[in-house]
Amino acid sequence: MALYLLNVGLICVWGLLCFGIFKNKKIGKLLFLAICFTQLLLLVCFRYRIGFDYDMYAQGFVLMDMEGFSSLSYLDWEIGFIVLTKLIGLFTNNIQVYIGLIAVFCLFSWAFFIYRYSPNVWLSTFLFVNMYLLYLNMNFLRQAVAIAITLFAWPFIKNRKFWPFLGIVVLAALFHTTALILIPVYAVLRIRPGSGLWLLYAYGLLFFYISSEGIINLLTLVFHQEYANSVFLEGMSSLYALIPLLLLVLVYLFRKPMQETNEYNRYLIGFLFFAAFCMMMMTRHAILERISYYAYAYFVLALPELTSALRTAFPQGKKAALPAGGMLKRGRRYGNYTQSAGPGYRYWVVMGIIIVLTSGYHIIGLLENVHGVVPYASLFGTVF
Repeated sequence: MALYLLNVGLICVWGLLCFGIFKNKKIGKLLFLAICFTQLLLLVCFRYRIGFDYDMYAQGFVLMDMEGFSSLSYLDWEIGFIVLTKLIGLFTNNIQVYIGLIAVFCLFSWAFFIYRYSPNVWLSTFLFVNMYLLYLNMNFLRQAVAIAITLFAWPFIKNRKFWPFLGIVVLAALFHTTALILIPVYAVLRIRPGSGLWLLYAYGLLFFYISSEGIINLLTLVFHQEYANSVFLEGMSSLYALIPLLLLVLVYLFRKPMQETNEYNRYLIGFLFFAAFCMMMMTRHAILERISYYAYAYFVLALPELTSALRTAFPQGKKAALPAGGMLKRGRRYGNYTQSAGPGYRYWVVMGIIIVLTSGYHIIGLLENVHGVVPYASLFGTVF
């Protein structure tokens, strides 16, 4: 556990050094992400039998490497991941290289996503670790690849380009079918954040709690018999739902400045609604965690967008409105706010809340060994 906490501490140190030394923000961002994601890659690649599903993927790689392309089926694995596994097997039979190559793609996708779209790359990287998204890449390999692919759909989501979005989702579904959940989510994102959205999800949650047993039993009977009567059908601690819900409420309270500084933030808020909804459902059936991650991933953008909006909308001293020609451009619609010499108290309070809540979330997850990553064991036999 100490190694994971040290990892977060180093992310903070690299942030101070990179953004303190380099006045050119682009260079600072690139250097920071290069250092941090190299650090994360080493953490993922040099682990040994870490992650609940590590042995399953290691065994699958060995077996599929032995049989070659004579068969394109294995357990319930999707065809895309099977082909990827067999292609890697053409060049190496080393399990660590196999895991490392998958990690390179997944972490590169996240680094690009954060660099391209986050207004605060330090906070996004901090959240990537604290909200367990790093550890997902050490456990759910198929889904980690699927999520990494769906990140490239964000520009098509915010610009309402359905067919390119659909193409990316279908590609991701070749690695994990749960990626298809993004198709109905795409439709729900059209609803502007407000009381109507709260009511929609409240009714959905009520319906789920009333009928979930029958629905889940039917699904496990038809599709995944191995999950029937397993621990995956039991509920998880309400803490896993509480903290994302609190973060959603925090974002919702400041939805107006968020949407005025960047019109696309309405879609990020919509993702957070769906993520919190899924986390609430997890308190009844843990298996539903799998469908939450595609929306949950957008906490990494939404919370930095929140702090950026607060810095812009509520600067030190009195808020200054600019004339139409001088509005700050963050989207197609412009907000009536300008950047000041420094952020006001709201920014620091909200930033503090985000850091405290997500750090607590991280520690709780490590103590309960979410994704089976504690204690960390390296290839060199060292245990942390």
